[in-house]
Formats: sequence, structure tokens, C-alpha cells
Amino acid sequence: MRLKRPILALTALLSLLAPLGVAAQDGNPSDTPPKPEDLLGNIVVVAGATRPLPRIAVLPSRSFDMEDVTMRMVARRDLDLCGEFELLPDSEAPEEAQSAEGVNTAIWARKKVEALVGVSARPIEGQDKVEMRARVYLVAHGDKPVLDRRFVVPASDLRAEAHRLVDIVIGGLTGQNGGFASHMTFASGTGKLRRAFTIDADGFDPKPVSPTDQIALAPAYGKGEELYWSASTNNGEYKIRSASGNTFDLPIKGSVYGLAFSKDRSQVAVSIGVDDTIKLFVGPDFASLQPATEVGMALRPTFTPSGKLAFAGAGRWGQRIYVDGKPISPDGLFASAPTFCNHPDGVRAVYAVGVGKDTDLIATGERGGDMVRLTQGQGRNGYPACSPDGRLVAFFSTRTSGEGPGLYIMRLDGGRPKRISTLLGDSLRWDALPPGRAVEVKN
Repeated sequence: MRLKRPILALTALLSLLAPLGVAAQDGNPSDTPPKPEDLLGNIVVVAGATRPLPRIAVLPSRSFDMEDVTMRMVARRDLDLCGEFELLPDSEAPEEAQSAEGVNTAIWARKKVEALVGVSARPIEGQDKVEMRARVYLVAHGDKPVLDRRFVVPASDLRAEAHRLVDIVIGGLTGQNGGFASHMTFASGTGKLRRAFTIDADGFDPKPVSPTDQIALAPAYGKGEELYWSASTNNGEYKIRSASGNTFDLPIKGSVYGLAFSKDRSQVAVSIGVDDTIKLFVGPDFASLQPATEVGMALRPTFTPSGKLAFAGAGRWGQRIYVDGKPISPDGLFASAPTFCNHPDGVRAVYAVGVGKDTDLIATGERGGDMVRLTQGQGRNGYPACSPDGRLVAFFSTRTSGEGPGLYIMRLDGGRPKRISTLLGDSLRWDALPPGRAVEVKN
């Protein structure tokens, strides 16, 4: 599709998606499509997090070093956002919580705390390095820590390594490490002011990455954990660009509207405007793309944890979610933006569906079925992305109640969503950070 004004053409193509989909699948196009309300039935928001959560506390700091303040701030934030615990407010900590002699767990037992987390960080004199430490105490097991880990890290890596250390703490308390040593990317803005952004998993340090003269779409982390996106300049075709400043010519001519890399970065999928539709191509690199499906209007490609290719494409009525070319969402729902969570209880597909003027998030099995609703009646909720540990889903919401519009994180099995940023956007991705430079110190 060689378009003079690709962004306007994309909007037009999306608006035509439903009627194009009628002819794309088997069946009588005159049949009456089912109502989304009927398909969703009486499915209500999953409320798995109403179960009692273990109460934990983060020990007060005994240092005024900025490194220590940062470490503790990161720890409290991650432990709160993970949704696995009820976190005791600092204001409720007992005055005699910690002394030079150590931790008195009996004092914390009066606060009905089940576990204590102690974190610290101190600069190493004469070196541009920081020593970090994390300890976990189970109140019922006395004053000796059940987990005690220390690392030396470059000072410039403190925040990223703090997330990595807290992930270990979460693992010590739940049996599976957390997923906060990670980052997100998304596109934000309107018209000619659309840029690719990155943001830490806890909402810290959002920043635009793409140049101001590009209209950016579909950012994704690729080989070498470099950020790629599709962009148009001067109303030209949308081409793949990278953070290092490269532009990639593809063997298929047309604007790029979707981009995804497999978890191991061995495969790349690209949605390209061809003739009067959008087709999906896949290959080991940009130069070796091959057709991936005959389904038209194939957008928002992604890969499942097992490496299967998924996308949103034309159905008989509206748009459906496909995995390896087979639909997994009900026909009649306008489904979009699939992501796949490698949850401890099994892989879950999460996608957005249009419900009247709102958009809600739906979770199903990897092959469909077993449908639950993650949001309901709170504005437009879309572009979900799963955390690297598979237990959390992030999404954008226009809700006006609660914390208001922005970027949210919630547990996949239910619970109150927590806003991490006031920014709104689309094409959200959530990926683990590359391996860090921390060196463990044996106690």
C-alpha cells in the first residue's frame, strides 16, 4: 500500500474493518451479528484478589544516604504494585522497630505482620559502586532472616538493580521472582506529535525516544534489546526505525502498522499495508519476511510464551484475535491488542473488546474459552501488556473515577488496579531488562 498520507489512510482502514470482515469469513453476510452484550453475558470483573493477602512491612531505614533512600523507595513501590501483599504503612511501624542490635520480630507480631523486608544500600568509599542488601524475616520464625542477599553494583545502575533485588525478595515470599526489573514502551500523542516512549515498570522516568520529526507507531524491543518502531516523516510511508538511528527497507512495499519480536528475538512479525488491506509477515529478520496468514487487516502482532504468532484480524463481524491463524475470540466482539501472560496457573490471553462506548479487558485461555472480565464500566481500557513474571497486566485507561486516567497495573487474577503514570497511549509492550552487572557478595 503506497499511501501519500499514511496516518489518514490507517484511520480510514480501521473504520472500515467491520464491513471488510463480513466478507472475509464463511457465512451469510446478511445474518444479524450477535450483540457484544449477549456474548459477554453476565461475566463480571474477576475478583480473585479479594482473598486475604499476607501482611508485610518494610523496615525503616537507619541511613541518610541517597542510595539507601532510593533502595527503600523502590522496594516499597514494587512490593505494593505486585499486589501479592498487604503492605503496612510506614506511619504504623512501631517506634522500636529496629535497633543496632537487630530486628525484634515479636514487636512486629503485635501489628499482625507476617513477614518483614529489610533493604539497604551504601556507597563504597573510593569507588563508583554501591553495596545493596536485602533480608527477609518471617515473624513466626524469629529474629534470624530466612533470606539474606548482598550485591555490589555500578552506582549508575542502582535503580535497575534495586528492582532486580526486590524481584528476588518477592520470589522469597511467594516462590516466584517478581517482574519489576523490566521496562515498558508505548506510543503517545496525536496527529504529528506521536512519539515512542519508554518508562520503568513502576512508572518512573517516562521519556520520549523517537525524534520530533517522526510520527511514531508500534514500538517494540528487538534484537540486542534495542528499541524499534515504525514512523513516517513528511507524510511518507511508515518505515521501521531504531533507537540507533537506522531505517530498514523491507522486501514488501508498504507502510508498517505493527511490529513484534519473539521473546528470544529469533523472529520478527510485521503488519504491512498491501493493496486494500493490511497483511502480516514473519521471519528471522527484516530482510527475510514471508506471509504469515491470509486473514486481512492483521494488526497488533505478538508472540505467545511458546512462540506462537498471534494478532488481531478481520472476522465475519468485526475484528477477532487469532493464534497461529485460528480465532480464539468470539465472532461479534470487536477484539484488539492481544497479549499473553505466562501466569503460574497457565498461559492467559488478554485483549480488549468494545462494549458500547467503553472498552474492557478480557482474559481467556491461550486457545480461547474460559473467559473472564478484568475491567467493567470504567471508560476505555486497552492495549494490555503482561509483566515478565506473568502475574501482572498493564494497560491504559480513560477512567475518571478513582485515580483517574493513565497507565495502570493490576494482578491478572483480579484486584484493584494501581495507576503508575498519568500518561495515555497505545501499543504498550512490557519486557525484561537485559542482564545486569551486579556481583553477588557471599555473606
